Parts: sequence; C-alpha cells; structure tokens
Amino acid sequence: MCSNELSTLRITKADTGEEYDLRREELADSSGSLRTLASSELADLVGVSTIAFTSDGKLVVVRQSGRNSASALLLAPSGSGSLEPQDLDTPDGGRRRMLHTAVIAGMERELREETGLLPGEISSTRLTGFARWMERGAKPEFLGITALSVDSATLLTRRTRGAEKLYSAGTTMLDVDLAALGEDLSGGADLADAPSLPPRLRDDASLPLLLCLRAAALRRSFHR
Repeated sequence: MCSNELSTLRITKADTGEEYDLRREELADSSGSLRTLASSELADLVGVSTIAFTSDGKLVVVRQSGRNSASALLLAPSGSGSLEPQDLDTPDGGRRRMLHTAVIAGMERELREETGLLPGEISSTRLTGFARWMERGAKPEFLGITALSVDSATLLTRRTRGAEKLYSAGTTMLDVDLAALGEDLSGGADLADAPSLPPRLRDDASLPLLLCLRAAALRRSFHR
C-alpha cells in the first residue's frame, strides 16, 4: 500500500536534498504515458466501490471518520475498499476464475462490512466502470451499483461491527435521480456542475463516490 500512497509526498534524500519524483519515475513510461498495470512496479491493490440503493430508492452512503487514510470525513460509497484473497473463494469452497465475479464479491463484502447488511438483502450488483486513481499511484478502481431488498428505515437501524467501527461514522440515505443525472452528463455538464446532483454530494462526496455516481448515471443514460 505504501508504494502507491507515497505518490502524494515529496521525497528527498536526507544527505543531498535531491528530490525523487515518484510520479515521474514510477507512473510514466519512457514516452511520458501512464504505465500499464502490467508494467507498474507499485503494489496497485485493486480498489472496489459500489453504490447501493434501498428497496425504497434511497442511495446509501457511508460517513467516514477521521481515521480513514483516504477521503477522511467525506461521504464514501455504500461499500468501498480493496479486493482480498477471500474474494476469490466461492461459497461452496471452489475458486472464482473470472475477474468480474471476484470484483463483485469484493464489492458486496465491503458493502456488508460497512453497512451491516445481511447477504440475503443484496439483490444484485453490476459493474459500471473502471478508473485509475492518480493521487494514489494510479491504482486500479472498479465501480459498481447494487440493488438491495431492504428499505432505508430498516438499514438505518444497523450498526457496523469490529474494526469497521473505527472508520465509519454511520450511514446516510440520500435521494439521487440517476436518470436526470445521466441526462445532465450526456448534455455536456460536468459532474460537479450537474443541476441534478444534490448539494450534499457536491460538497462532501469522496472521489470514489463521485466516480460511482458518474459511471452509474452514464450507463443508465446510455441504455435508455
């Protein structure tokens, strides 16, 4: 993880003061283009983020605590984190062979951990996009959208458990019209200036949350 997070820091040699530009040396190839993940020498842990909507149409967002290393005190996606080895395991003890199935498993695991959802309350998850987070060493980030079978009132009674309590200050339910947002974006509006983006999200949303909303809204607009 440190190899990616160091890209935000200024690194100098203590004896000479010579500066090492990690972004130039590690993120760009000889032509100045962004290195592919295959040629990167950084850890590049695979990020996964999904936005979940309750059965009554509310967007679930997580209020991050000040302990988070990324996007502290901002609103995060319903489930967000990194893939873990367990995400390759199937419930029957087998191994997942397709990347998208492992990514979805990771999204849903993070979602359960951060919101208190039960496995049976997740109806479906779809992948909506892929990005690379430049401020974190261009690490890969998969984006998704999840439909829930539980309503917002029920979900608000749930509490995070274990270590997640250190990083989550609880969940918030918001009204978001993805169809209207998709029309704004298709019409040329930037996400931050889209009229249909709620002010709370414009002011307090983390980058992964904004990317999830953008990907889901554009996907919805495209398929219409």
